[in-house]
Amino acid sequence: MSQVNHEKRLCIFAHFDKDNILDPYVLFYLQEIRKVADRLVFVSTASLTPETIATLKPVCDAVLIRKNEGYDFAGWKFALQSEALNDFDELILCNDSVYGPFLPLEQIFSEMKGNACDFWGITSNYDIAYHVQSYFLVFRKTVLVSSAFQKFWKEMEIQKSKKNVIKHGEVRLSQTLLKAGFRASTYTRHRLLLSLAIVYSVQFFIVKAGIRIRKALNVLFLRLFHRRRKDHRRKSLAALIEKAVISAGRVLSKIKNTIGKGFHKIFNFILHPGKKLRRLILFFELRIKAVNVTHFLWKQLILYNKMPFIKVDLLRDNPMGVDIGDYKHVISRVSNYNASLIANHLSRARKRSGENTMFKAN
Repeated sequence: MSQVNHEKRLCIFAHFDKDNILDPYVLFYLQEIRKVADRLVFVSTASLTPETIATLKPVCDAVLIRKNEGYDFAGWKFALQSEALNDFDELILCNDSVYGPFLPLEQIFSEMKGNACDFWGITSNYDIAYHVQSYFLVFRKTVLVSSAFQKFWKEMEIQKSKKNVIKHGEVRLSQTLLKAGFRASTYTRHRLLLSLAIVYSVQFFIVKAGIRIRKALNVLFLRLFHRRRKDHRRKSLAALIEKAVISAGRVLSKIKNTIGKGFHKIFNFILHPGKKLRRLILFFELRIKAVNVTHFLWKQLILYNKMPFIKVDLLRDNPMGVDIGDYKHVISRVSNYNASLIANHLSRARKRSGENTMFKAN
């Protein structure tokens, strides 16, 4: 039963597991949701045993098993068809793609109570278009009773790829509601953190370039002034120039990878500053916002922005190659969350895939 501000909440939790089990980290998450939800519906594509379903019964009001298609949005649509949304003040849509929460959900809902919005989540993203990320979404009464919200779910088609689910599900849902005049918000405030992180990344590569140049100059003076033979000096200088060119290319390549196509934009701006200024500003603004902050800024969000979750795919796949080796220590600084829940799940995922790439860092 919800104890936060007496709001009556329905939560629909989407679940998927290749091994057809209920992982302990998921059960913990459900138990925490139960504290803020009056009705909790668990919808899964896994072939759960009667024993597992019995484990869910004390926590969930309904356990639904569906065909494995369409990802989470298909699961939410499947469950919503049998729910009376008019009976609730808020709807929570969430899934098992995160570990946590690292702080009480009651605290999060209490803080968001005073936020003048119609729907909200934990983080947002500008990839494709602005949207609130769908691993945790909350819709208020104004949205639940709207024709725009109901029409979205009625017309939503089952998508076969994750890319299309993001485009036609996650992004389209936010955009549909925004165009209907509803206001969106997020629990974390991460735009400043993201801007600073990108600036520091560029600064880091520039500093490394400066160190390499200084070392190259030291070698140049040593070779030019402490060698006796002129031909040897010429050979040394030629070799040094070649190494300098290679090093400069590597540095520029790293800077380019950090800011994407921005390097070419800067070069074009130098050539045509008047024509490119406005487009350059817009490019970097969108480029910065499009970064997936749940990966790129996972540590900063947890330590400085009260982020209650960490993404499963970050620790399992680490697609951006960020440093994640100290995730247990980071979590322990803000929460007493049992990090063994994460470690045990990752161990199972590692055995299934036969790979050990969870903590790869660049």
